[in-house]
Amino acid sequence: MYAASNRSQGNAGQSAQRAPQPQPLRCANCDIEIRWSPTIVQGKAYCCSGCAAGGPCNCDYSQYRSVNISGVIHYMPEHEEDSAQPHGMETSPS
Repeated sequence: MYAASNRSQGNAGQSAQRAPQPQPLRCANCDIEIRWSPTIVQGKAYCCSGCAAGGPCNCDYSQYRSVNISGVIHYMPEHEEDSAQPHGMETSPS
């Protein structure tokens, strides 16, 4: 009696499959993921009117999280005497 009910519950869990997630819509010009209504021109989806016209992109990127930048940006010193050698490449006086 209990075995039959356990089998039916087990089969129900196996038959429920997740539907595949649709591919995100991407701009035909800049390849950004479009999270709003796209601009369609000649059957192609664009993120904005700028990309639809061939660029430049004029999107508002506020719907995206900031991108982590891997690496460090090094700026050169402002003083002329400091700019002779890149930072970390100083030579000792001889």
